[in-house]
Amino acid sequence: MLLDATQNMLPEQAPVLQAIRVIDQAQAKIALVVDAKGRLTGSVVDGDVRRGLLHGHSLQTPVSDIMHRQPYTLPVGSTRQKILQAMQVLEIKQVPLLSPEGMVTGIAVHDLLLGLQHGQRPNHVVVMAGGKGQRLLPITQDLPKPMVPVGGKPILEWILLRLRHYGFREFSFAINYLGHMIEDYFGDGSAFDCRIRYIREKEFLGTAGALSLLPPGDAHPLVVTNGDILSGIDFGHLVDFHAAGGRSATVCARAHRVEVPYGVLQMSDGCLQGIVEKPVHDHLISAGIYVLSPQVLPRIPQGQALDMPELLLSLIDEHHKIGVFVLEDEWVDVGRHDDLERVRRSFTDQG
Repeated sequence: MLLDATQNMLPEQAPVLQAIRVIDQAQAKIALVVDAKGRLTGSVVDGDVRRGLLHGHSLQTPVSDIMHRQPYTLPVGSTRQKILQAMQVLEIKQVPLLSPEGMVTGIAVHDLLLGLQHGQRPNHVVVMAGGKGQRLLPITQDLPKPMVPVGGKPILEWILLRLRHYGFREFSFAINYLGHMIEDYFGDGSAFDCRIRYIREKEFLGTAGALSLLPPGDAHPLVVTNGDILSGIDFGHLVDFHAAGGRSATVCARAHRVEVPYGVLQMSDGCLQGIVEKPVHDHLISAGIYVLSPQVLPRIPQGQALDMPELLLSLIDEHHKIGVFVLEDEWVDVGRHDDLERVRRSFTDQG
């Protein structure tokens, strides 16, 4: 969606004060400076105004004195994917689109391209919360793993709050083992300022099979996360990364280091060629968080068990584009007792 740029355009001789009013009042927070023929000659955003005033310019200074003279633009007719990709790379939120003559034809705005309204994202989120959590026995004997408390709240509530912080409001929880406890706690989501629906598995369907039970027709990429993952990930950035790349799926990855505590023998034809003492190997592992484009969901067999690696490998076999989003934030798979204790200690240390 493009915005009409008329209310954002200023003549070169307009005062800085007028640029401030445009930035404050217009939907796209940018002033576009044009010459007498209406051709773009520069742009002004909030940072340009602050720098200009710091350098001694006044509110009556011509806007041409403080404008950015080489703003990033794209030609009219640029695809949504190309615009989003440029925004991601350059870390900008709006891009003027120009005619071949240099006339402003509109402004592409990041949030509007992604369908965001009032900071809310239209993407649906599915949390896989149906596993038995056998590695956390006996804690999970009478408690589903996503409901295990950490820092005074269930793991699943921390996941929900993180996603809600980034504007997600539509959730489905895939439940099975002791799923009624999850439903009783979260209800329809209204107490958490969101909407929660439930995918009730009759059999264990793995980490992807439950997606076949979603209602069809969602036009936006789907976020999928395991129900035992605590992470500092920026989910909004993840979805933007996926959308900008024209990908069928995106996998979140986490760096994992394996240290061998022994000398490793290097052999050839039964003879020792060398010894590597305590080698270290770095790998990228799946972080249990994914984004799937709408065209992927019909490929999931209805009501059959399927794990996410199987789904992703089938997409690779069919030559789909799969992105990898590398996490640099805190990340914990709360799947074992030592992981759980480590997370609980970190909450205690934070007070």
